[in-house]
Amino acid sequence: MFDFLNSGSLEPLIIEGYEDIARTGSPLATFKAFINPDEITINYQVVADRRTRAGGNSSEGQFIGTEPLDIVLKFFIDGTNTAGKPLSKADGGPATVAEKIQEFYQAVGYSGTQHRTNYVRIKWGRLALMRFDPDVFDGSLKSAQIQYKMFKSDGTPLRAIITATFIEAISDEAAESRDSNSSPDLTHVRRIKEGDTLPALTREIYGDFKYYLEVARVNNLSNFRQLTPGDTLFFPPLAANLKPKSP
Repeated sequence: MFDFLNSGSLEPLIIEGYEDIARTGSPLATFKAFINPDEITINYQVVADRRTRAGGNSSEGQFIGTEPLDIVLKFFIDGTNTAGKPLSKADGGPATVAEKIQEFYQAVGYSGTQHRTNYVRIKWGRLALMRFDPDVFDGSLKSAQIQYKMFKSDGTPLRAIITATFIEAISDEAAESRDSNSSPDLTHVRRIKEGDTLPALTREIYGDFKYYLEVARVNNLSNFRQLTPGDTLFFPPLAANLKPKSP
């Protein structure tokens, strides 16, 4: 395998833009750049239950899950050819810095039919994301900053740095598959869909519907029969939090 950390050359990073979160079919647009491996930042944040104990002022800090990953990438775009790697268009012709920035926007920017930024798939070396597939990052653009570093006498930019932050975005089906949702010893997070009931969801996760009242208590539900589609419910580890009431 190519050792990109110890090599003197830079691996090409590829960003593919898709209209649907499943990222099926061919991408709408593709951006390719050269990136310094030292310029990657991955933000990994744990979510804990911060509710205080009854009658106290402290919390057990019960693990709930993790926030979506943030990944920050810094691209160096060189239109002077001094790096030995001239910019190129898809057809093989020369490209300007402005054209490469437009290529970036086409891959990550707004989709014409969805009226939202594209879902992207980032491919580069071995990203080692601490979860899921280490070879790709599926997300969407959170923010981007462009810094121009060199200009021609007429103001045409010759060099630029794009600092872009992407937030993880994957389908519910992919998340459930990757999170090994068959285990009742993990905290599960489910987004309510039309027709879902709390007993059925409890049975699906724990293998027994008898815990549904305790799940309602954990989520502060006043009426377990009225679930609102789009809301999120937490199903904590079975042994840690759920003790069914005696009949």
